[in-house]
Amino acid sequence: MPLHKGRMKRGFSLPRCEKHFHDHDETWLILAGKGSGYWIDPQGQREEFVLEEGDVWMVPAGYEHGSDGFPGTGKNSDDFTIAVSNGTLPEGCHKPGHHYVDREGYIPSLQLVKTPTDRYTKERALPETMKGIMFVEQGKAVLQDEPTPVCQPGTVLCQSLFTGLTNGTERNFLCGGNYGGRRWPRRSGYQNVGKILEIGAGCVRGYNVGDIVYTGNFCYHRQYFAAPAKEDSLLAKLPPAVDPKHAALFGVASVAMHDVRRADVRIGDRVLVIGAGPVGQFTAQAARLAGAVVTVCDLNARRLEAAAGLGAHKTMTPDEDWANIKGGGPYDCVFEDSGAPILDRVLGPKPGQGILKRRGRLVMIAGRDEVNYTFNCGQACELTIHHAGHFDLDDLLQVCRLTSEGAIQVGPIIQEVVPFANMPSVYDRLRDDPASLFGVVFQWA
Repeated sequence: MPLHKGRMKRGFSLPRCEKHFHDHDETWLILAGKGSGYWIDPQGQREEFVLEEGDVWMVPAGYEHGSDGFPGTGKNSDDFTIAVSNGTLPEGCHKPGHHYVDREGYIPSLQLVKTPTDRYTKERALPETMKGIMFVEQGKAVLQDEPTPVCQPGTVLCQSLFTGLTNGTERNFLCGGNYGGRRWPRRSGYQNVGKILEIGAGCVRGYNVGDIVYTGNFCYHRQYFAAPAKEDSLLAKLPPAVDPKHAALFGVASVAMHDVRRADVRIGDRVLVIGAGPVGQFTAQAARLAGAVVTVCDLNARRLEAAAGLGAHKTMTPDEDWANIKGGGPYDCVFEDSGAPILDRVLGPKPGQGILKRRGRLVMIAGRDEVNYTFNCGQACELTIHHAGHFDLDDLLQVCRLTSEGAIQVGPIIQEVVPFANMPSVYDRLRDDPASLFGVVFQWA
């Protein structure tokens, strides 16, 4: 019986107890009073015990035992009360009760039997090969067969559930931007959500087989992945309140969180986010959570509508001369998420004509080869330029927490959920019509 319900709440009085044995272990729980006990081991050696309230007396199988009370009275205290629990009843044992060596003619003993098992060591029946996306040449993505990874020390082997498209970074690699080194085959992707199948030696504690996790460690778009699981690895177990599909965009959300923290955005800051793609959407949300008054500008009306729905205080399509953007300023901090050559718009054609406050901050997120701006315009306002790259574990953990609390919203940013077999067509669109893509999640299982 695995659970003895209420056993500690009820017992029975035991003035004395005759000598007997069991084919199973027995435990006395001393609920009240004071008494005596003894046992005789299989070699015939007797040992005496004083039993008091709160004690637990465990009697092994085959040990004759009983209670003769105290000398002089021949009984235990009047309030001596115990409860008894039986151990495992081995096959062929007596029914619970008092049995006597002189009548039965034997002394039982229990033997440990170790049955070999491969429950946690057997190789899982994973396929030899799996599907994965590879940029085989400039502008061409192929869903190819490749070897299934194995679980190495310090990693967790996962089956992919969802992966998220990182629009700007992956287009950069696909088309030959400054990230990818303009050589192929190449691949990218750092938004992986999967179920843990195996845990390698030396992994940080707290993960179990079956857990749903996110990793931002560039595990790419593949059916299975082995994610680093050390102390500072970009790995997080998803809380029950987080939809795994939504977690497929935790990479771009964490980049945005990192950038807002890097810029030290504070309560009351006037913030402008240029570019309302997925990173810009999360930048606006993170800045608002930091207490800023947030304006988002973009050329795409649908993206601006999404930003407004996610809490941006103001959204704008820039005038040709950016007069309306300037009119909403000046800004304490500008996040340039678009990658467009617009720094002259931010700093102004001449000193003092930009959209930033004096000693304002400019954060440049999108990848670029070179950045040119009029130095005197930056000097005039004592501009601080922040470079920001990827994110830290704490950025990821805060995104995970805030999403589970409903403070960061991911669902409205997801435009498409695409079966992995259709991934090449998405990369064709990313190459030819990137503005047609917003939040894209690939479904693997």
